[in-house]
Amino acid sequence: CGSPADPCEFSVPQAVRLLAISDQPMWPFRTILYFVVFWVGCFAALVNPIWGIVNYIMAYQMNPPVAWWGAPLVNIGMRFSMLAVGFTVLGLVTGRRRVPQTRPGMMLWEWGVIALIFLAILNIAIGVQYGPTAQYAFEKFGKLQVFVLILARLATTRRNLRLVFWSLVAGSFYLGYDAFTAPYRSFLLGRLESFGGPDIATSSGAGAHLTAMLPIIGIVFLTAKKWIWKIPIAVTGALTVNAIVLCRTRSAFIGVIVGLLVAVFTAPRARRFRIHCALIAGGLCAFALTDENYWGRMSTLADRQALEKDGAVTARVNILHAGLQMLSDHPTGVGLGNFSRTIGRYNPELRHRSPHNTVIMAFCELGVLGGIIFLLICAESIRLLIRCSRMAHLTDDPLETKLIAYGLLISLVSYFVAGLGTERFSCESFWWTLALPVCLTRLVEREAAARVAALEIESEPSVAYLPSYRGLCHEI
Repeated sequence: CGSPADPCEFSVPQAVRLLAISDQPMWPFRTILYFVVFWVGCFAALVNPIWGIVNYIMAYQMNPPVAWWGAPLVNIGMRFSMLAVGFTVLGLVTGRRRVPQTRPGMMLWEWGVIALIFLAILNIAIGVQYGPTAQYAFEKFGKLQVFVLILARLATTRRNLRLVFWSLVAGSFYLGYDAFTAPYRSFLLGRLESFGGPDIATSSGAGAHLTAMLPIIGIVFLTAKKWIWKIPIAVTGALTVNAIVLCRTRSAFIGVIVGLLVAVFTAPRARRFRIHCALIAGGLCAFALTDENYWGRMSTLADRQALEKDGAVTARVNILHAGLQMLSDHPTGVGLGNFSRTIGRYNPELRHRSPHNTVIMAFCELGVLGGIIFLLICAESIRLLIRCSRMAHLTDDPLETKLIAYGLLISLVSYFVAGLGTERFSCESFWWTLALPVCLTRLVEREAAARVAALEIESEPSVAYLPSYRGLCHEI
């Protein structure tokens, strides 16, 4: 090209671009499959918006842009999570007949979420500085809370709630398989890093997320109607445990231990023996997946001298002290995304460091009021689960309801405890575990009210007035 006999018709940059296009390989089969399934989920959300929820949960856990097969999708500039949320919101209008009726219209838990959104908006004006980092954090937090509020209204029937659970199980299978097949370059100092979604890309984040998914996998296993479905669920549980071990994170280990204690002492009486046997069998299998290096790292939790010399523990203690000073100077909060930008003012060695603690993050970024509201939201989720367990006998499937409440309680407690060693305040899956008790509460109240109304009509066919929705449940 460019010789006198064959003059070049293109400039050098144009020729390079043409060569790049002509050399572009075909998409891998996995890329094509995900691309097709994602768009099917988007259009299915227009008919029934619950499929938009499922699509978003899968996109969040798989995070195609960071996968080797997702490189072609990055080049076309698609934002999968944003598209999934957009189609879900649109589906609330086009598929409104499939949107379950929610009573009460607004719950105390939802008002708490709205209060946090209001504080986040307020901190744009009174925070430290609203720069690009704060803008990204605010947009992410806003999208997260909108999705959570939609989830709390859509996953309120048994079918929809089961779809959400199965999407979490499918995502856990993908993450577990990804960890099982991870190359050596994915490990840093013996710990698995950089896999899964953006909030679970670190070993601590992935460990905390998968720790919370284990009880949900157990829910699906115990409530599966056919034994054939229990086989892939059991495989998913094994892969998930293996991934937690590969992360080698102490915060997840503590979360698992606390979750196991809750699981032992709160197991429903109807399935207590089976659950305890499953816990023992699962614990033995999990122990078989560990090695000396894993227990060497976990043993430092019981060695005070080792903890005092551990750089990660020392950094967390220093961050705690600096965070308390930050909160003292800014009781109304520094604003979302500004903790890492501000912590260096109190300790230069901690410049740009994450708080590594969910509660510290909430208090420092949204102030004392925001931190208190956050803790109240967590407490309200636990209260709702206890209430659902007590009202389970009024539902269409009392045993399944009790098992769901039991599993969600373990998941929430495990995630919260693990979150004390890593930042989960802006993590989407953490808020899912907080929102699922709201979904279960609405399911229980709807079924309980329907049963009471049916009994009332059978006993007094001529009655012209039925008590209010809350009154029905209160009478029982």
